[in-house]
Amino acid sequence: MVEWAAAEDCVCGFGDDDSVEIGVSDWQLGGDPSSLPAATDAVVVGTTTRLGLPADAAVFVASAGDRLLEPDALPAGRHHLRVAAPVESHLAFDGPATVVDAGDGFGVEFPEPTAVAVGFREARTPRPTVTVPKTPAGLATAVTAAGGTHRTTGPARSHPGFRPRTPRVTFGKQSIPAELRDRSPAATVTVPPSTRAVLIAAPLTYYLGGELRVAEGVPHIESPELSRTFEPLPAFADTVAEWLRRLCTLDSRLRSVPGESGAMSVDGYDAETLRSAPATARLRAALEASSPTLPQWPLSTYVDETVENGRYLPYVLDRLSLVHPAESSALDPKALLKRSLDEFYRGESPNVEAVDPTLSESRFHAWLADGTPVDAYTLLGAESGRRPPTEGLTVDVVCNDADMASEQAVASVYRRRLTDHDVSVRVHEGLQRRELAAVFEGRTDLVHFIGHVETDGLVCPDGTLAATDLDECGAAAFFLNACGSYYEGYDLVRQGAIVGATTLTAVLDEQAVRLGTTFAELLAAGYSFDRALSMARREIIVGRDYVVVGDGTHRLRQPTGQPATLDIQTDGEAFTVRYDVTAPDSAGRRYAEPFDGEERLAGTSATTTLERGGLRELLSRHSVPVRYDGDLVWATELAERLGATRQHD
Repeated sequence: MVEWAAAEDCVCGFGDDDSVEIGVSDWQLGGDPSSLPAATDAVVVGTTTRLGLPADAAVFVASAGDRLLEPDALPAGRHHLRVAAPVESHLAFDGPATVVDAGDGFGVEFPEPTAVAVGFREARTPRPTVTVPKTPAGLATAVTAAGGTHRTTGPARSHPGFRPRTPRVTFGKQSIPAELRDRSPAATVTVPPSTRAVLIAAPLTYYLGGELRVAEGVPHIESPELSRTFEPLPAFADTVAEWLRRLCTLDSRLRSVPGESGAMSVDGYDAETLRSAPATARLRAALEASSPTLPQWPLSTYVDETVENGRYLPYVLDRLSLVHPAESSALDPKALLKRSLDEFYRGESPNVEAVDPTLSESRFHAWLADGTPVDAYTLLGAESGRRPPTEGLTVDVVCNDADMASEQAVASVYRRRLTDHDVSVRVHEGLQRRELAAVFEGRTDLVHFIGHVETDGLVCPDGTLAATDLDECGAAAFFLNACGSYYEGYDLVRQGAIVGATTLTAVLDEQAVRLGTTFAELLAAGYSFDRALSMARREIIVGRDYVVVGDGTHRLRQPTGQPATLDIQTDGEAFTVRYDVTAPDSAGRRYAEPFDGEERLAGTSATTTLERGGLRELLSRHSVPVRYDGDLVWATELAERLGATRQHD
């Protein structure tokens, strides 16, 4: 897991065990540089007039046979540099440029602001593993161990790059690695001996680096700086969620880390004292302040009493998800419009009895309980989810329904959006059961299936293929754009996939095609499965029929920079523009908004008013989806439309 941060003078990559800094001058996010030919964990794109390369790492010209970089003139054309640091860095740009020996490392100087892609990759090492009894007390021990992974006790732990991956959790005779066991937590959180109480307390306790215990009675926290008693559930869940939000927000404003512009304003606090204070002292200060305006939190997870859900602790803690009790009600069938549209649907298919979950104010929602929720993804499968990046992407588009022959359009979307990512898009039509099984069992990054599902499985010319018939699912991800595909998608994740998009009931052909194409555009642009589907669902009237099963934070590829969106409303001759950066795994991040470069916390949006020329300039720099007067378009397409309108005027 690699995180990045970029400021005017520095672009940084943060891995689990180390970090790397690339110096830049006059850095500005956005631009259209040469693509990175190497597989990376994270990519950021911007323009700069100079690159400063680390002095303690060898630098190779990968585009010229991996020769060592030397002071020289780089001619016009594409160039790819590889920095052999512990967090390996890749830089792609177009010349001309000049390489100079700056004494403290090589510098690459450009005659004018030049677009550069900076990618980071860290050698994948196994997570540490903790083994605990399958009890609430065992899970509490695992949470305590996870708190030992922090790199710092200060506010910088709010930055995702300073929170290494937390331990994998297995059940059995207790075994905790010494480096996570031999420490003295400064705070102790005690909760009743229930799985839900432990999981709800886990994110706050982990962030504090505290010890989590179970005992009968009301939950409470004890430390030299803070001693409080909580209300019992369900109020306990709301309280610890707000405490974590307050503390992480304060820390995000206090911190000063490479790649960011420094500490933000923290009116009403003694900032210097708090920066060196223990986490519980900072928490006390955050609680004593008047009710602040907090960013919208990216992710909440909803849990029941199932102790096996403890396997997902690393998933919850790595993303700093809030945790709430899972509560739901029966879903009104009218909400899915499935009764009034039956005469238009294409044949019989399995219907899923969905539930309407009670959700918090977070942007995204993961479900770890009984029932099939709408507006949340069903968390299922491996506890860690992600696979290492590979040198190229493979996408398989399958059309097994001649009446929905949109496969060529979908394939074109993947090729166009992934043109810089060494992608192989394979199109299949009318696959037999054996052929379709081979596609799902093969190693591929995505299977986009267009067709039909019956109660026995995916429909093929020679019968049906059930996901349970597969030896395993080698596909990392899938989209089953077929009526009532949820159960097959559920089984594909159980068979080894990370995530998939599915339908709960029957859908109209025309709407399925429209959503499928939009979803493909967003996936290929680097948006997570859950975010891509939530945006695409707004394009059709039965959008709630589409749900994600598995790890909704998974991406087909890493976005080139910030996973942003624009919302633009026409206001006479001007335009009201709202810029928003959020993702299910963005807790604690900052971003630089594109209007004046001011840093903001993820979960807060920036709004301004622009004239036509300013809007076109903004759109030309940021290839992001845009909600324009209610319609979803892409920034480059809207810029062209506005230009054509201006010429017509």
